[in-house]
Amino acid sequence: MRLRMFAIVAMVPLLAACGGTAAGQQSTGRGPGMLANLPSCDRVPLDADAEVDRQVTGLLLPDGARVTSVVEQGALTTVAATVRMTPLDVRAHYESRGDIDLLRAEDEVFEAEVLMRAQERRTYLRATALCADGTTLTAVVGPDSEEAGLPEFQSN
Repeated sequence: MRLRMFAIVAMVPLLAACGGTAAGQQSTGRGPGMLANLPSCDRVPLDADAEVDRQVTGLLLPDGARVTSVVEQGALTTVAATVRMTPLDVRAHYESRGDIDLLRAEDEVFEAEVLMRAQERRTYLRATALCADGTTLTAVVGPDSEEAGLPEFQSN
């Protein structure tokens, strides 16, 4: 899993052009075509890691997400998952939810970031393209506070 994540992290900056969009702005339409250049998800297994069955208060993942890791570190909980969606679909999913307070969302096609509030908790979520229509999710859930210690958006 670490080797796969390293390959993704190394590949994304090479493929993605800077110029994410803030919440509420229209996408340029470049996303689906660019994501089609990634390998087919049939060649990149999304279910290679064992699924973990743990409930994390405040964590609301898209339907079909497979949680593969939950690590508690003090007041923060880091969750790793995969889902059969693109990062752009993940962002749109959170923008359409009525049960969360979306604090910030942006994308750069191969990666999307979302900061939300739900169930009196705050969640920072990064969605990174793994294959043409598959994404790895990394979520950090913590107290609903500016000082919670959640990761910052990369564009800051």
